[in-house]
Amino acid sequence: MRSLKQLVPTMLFAAMIAYFGYHALNGEQGVLNWLVVQNQINETEIELASAEAQRQALEVRAARLRADSLDLDYVEERATALLNIAHPRDFVVDIEPPNPR
Repeated sequence: MRSLKQLVPTMLFAAMIAYFGYHALNGEQGVLNWLVVQNQINETEIELASAEAQRQALEVRAARLRADSLDLDYVEERATALLNIAHPRDFVVDIEPPNPR
């Protein structure tokens, strides 16, 4: 009987350690979930860096089209590309892609 009284607290303590250990690894705020969240944070930071780079490129293009800093060469280049026309003083070289055989 005496050994059973000594065994019960030990078993309860072991069960508590197992319970808290399991939840420390697999729980909502456990280590494994923390690794998943860190991975999501890293992926989101990469997406953010890409979006910021695109935004910066668009700001540079928009700055060229503002009235106070209008780059006429850029406007002419864009108009030529969009309208598919050339100025009379321009030389146009038509390059055809090679025929795949």
